[in-house]
Amino acid sequence: MRRRGLYRIGVYICMIGMLFLTAFPCHAAEIGTGAFPAEEKRPIVTAVSISPGTVVVSKNTTCAFTASVTGENNYSREVAWSVSGQTSGNTFIDGNGVLNVASDEAASSLVIKAVSKQDSNYSATALAYVQASTYHIQLQASPENGGTVYGSGEVKEGGYVVISATPNDGFTFEGWLLNNNRVSQDSRYIADNIRGDATYVAEFKPIDCRITVNVSDSNAGTATESRTVKYGEGVTLEAFPKDGYQFDSWTENGNTASKNSRMQIDKITGDRTFTAVFKKKEAQNYTITASVSSGGGTVTPEGKTTVKEGTAVMYTITPNKGYAIRTVYVDGVEVGNTASFNFSNVRGDHTISADFVEAPVQENTNTKAPEQADRTGVQEKTDNDDDPQKKPQGEEAPKKEETEREDKPEPEKEKRTGTGDLQINIYNDFADGRQENFGVSGLESAAGQLLSEEEKRLMSQGDLPVAIDFAIRDREGKVSQETKDIFEERKPSGMTIGRYFEITLEKRKKGEEKESVSELAEKIKVVLHVPQPLQAQDREFYILGLHTQKDSGPEFVQLSDEDENPDTITFSTDRFSSYAIAYIDREKEEEEEGKTEREAVQNSRAKNAAGAVIVVMAVIVTATGIWYIAGKRRK
Repeated sequence: MRRRGLYRIGVYICMIGMLFLTAFPCHAAEIGTGAFPAEEKRPIVTAVSISPGTVVVSKNTTCAFTASVTGENNYSREVAWSVSGQTSGNTFIDGNGVLNVASDEAASSLVIKAVSKQDSNYSATALAYVQASTYHIQLQASPENGGTVYGSGEVKEGGYVVISATPNDGFTFEGWLLNNNRVSQDSRYIADNIRGDATYVAEFKPIDCRITVNVSDSNAGTATESRTVKYGEGVTLEAFPKDGYQFDSWTENGNTASKNSRMQIDKITGDRTFTAVFKKKEAQNYTITASVSSGGGTVTPEGKTTVKEGTAVMYTITPNKGYAIRTVYVDGVEVGNTASFNFSNVRGDHTISADFVEAPVQENTNTKAPEQADRTGVQEKTDNDDDPQKKPQGEEAPKKEETEREDKPEPEKEKRTGTGDLQINIYNDFADGRQENFGVSGLESAAGQLLSEEEKRLMSQGDLPVAIDFAIRDREGKVSQETKDIFEERKPSGMTIGRYFEITLEKRKKGEEKESVSELAEKIKVVLHVPQPLQAQDREFYILGLHTQKDSGPEFVQLSDEDENPDTITFSTDRFSSYAIAYIDREKEEEEEGKTEREAVQNSRAKNAAGAVIVVMAVIVTATGIWYIAGKRRK
């Protein structure tokens, strides 16, 4: 009966083991050493020490002490700090061992003590000597150029200092200030019973100087009014003659000070009086010289003409037959195409010259003028253009092969478009020459926003040719390492940069420097042909951009491909700076994800198998033990 009971117990244990094997396959591996921690030994403290052992401290300062506790068996290193010997209630030491010495501490030394919190039988002490207080006395001059101060330095507590001030030229001493309060009006002052740092300010006041201005004749002119200036400052005096008079000189104490009507006086150190002298104005003559820089006409009156001051003279510009006026220059400045010019109220010498050009012959009134054809950039069609039989005599029609060869488009990188005086030039290193607008659309509309109303008006008159240069340039091998580092740092994980390029937009006006444009008000669409080395199956392309913000900081953008053509990349942008073609290989990415998932499954299966082996071994050991006990009882 007992044997059957033991067998039943063994069967039950096996069933329980199998149950654990099914429900908790991974936890069996956790059974092992460390389940029954060994008995820990009692922690003990063996010594306490303080660093520094001896130190000199000043009043109103702090000093940090460090306590070191040694012992065995995971002992506590915490200590309790205390200070003794102080006379001020504001002198103390905190729980971190930082000693705070009060400004009114009168003790010459302090005892610092650290006691082990685990075992108060262990402690250590340190000695802090309190240094006698020394205060700093500083001096300042206000204003700085007002004078010199003496007596700054260090003073022991309760002592005194003698300070003094000497004003510079043009200044007087007003008094000593301490914390904006006047403490003395004596230039030599004794400050006693010093109890802290102090800054004394010597106040100086500038001496005022009076500048008196007179005129020799109030009917002849006026001058700057009299005024008061600070010592050492300057002043500008100016005289204004009336009609019929002219300025002669400035005088001071009967002596000539200046012949200029505008006189500058520097570094005034005292009162001064000046008189503006005027005299009757004498009539003066001026010369106007007329010339013709090229043949084809005359300027009347010719040569040199003498003109009295204040009078006027009219010049007439007349072209010869078959010529026209190109432009007129007055005093070397172009005044345009004019047939006359009037010099009024002459007050100096002048020059006038004219340029003439041959007038074009108008043979056919229905044909555009040459200059108009140049502005439009489009050659007009005539009846002879469409019919080879209507060509002028002696001119052969082009052969068919030559015509087909000329009509066949060839790959190019540059294209010029535009009408009137607006020329748009597109350069694209990633374009197909047969592609419309070279892979750029919306540029003409956006470029028109770069023109002001005045520029549009002048262009409509043919007076202001403007060119817009748009370029997409391959920067392979020409990008700085700094730019590469920024792109690599900010691109998404798993993305590869294949090619760097740059987009620029420039505006040019005739006779002026180029103007770079970094941003437009509306976006334009750009199409890039993928370079041959970057073409591959299952490859997804992106455009990365690195722009400069208004605060000069970098701005990183990522643009997706807007078309489904694997050979082209389409994106929209209104910013022009550094870019890069980037891509992600989807097939490779999926392989990496599958590999990671397979590794995770394999790891999980290995853990479950190990747990099952451990549980089975435990069941076998248990069954063996029961069988052994049952055998002994049978005996």
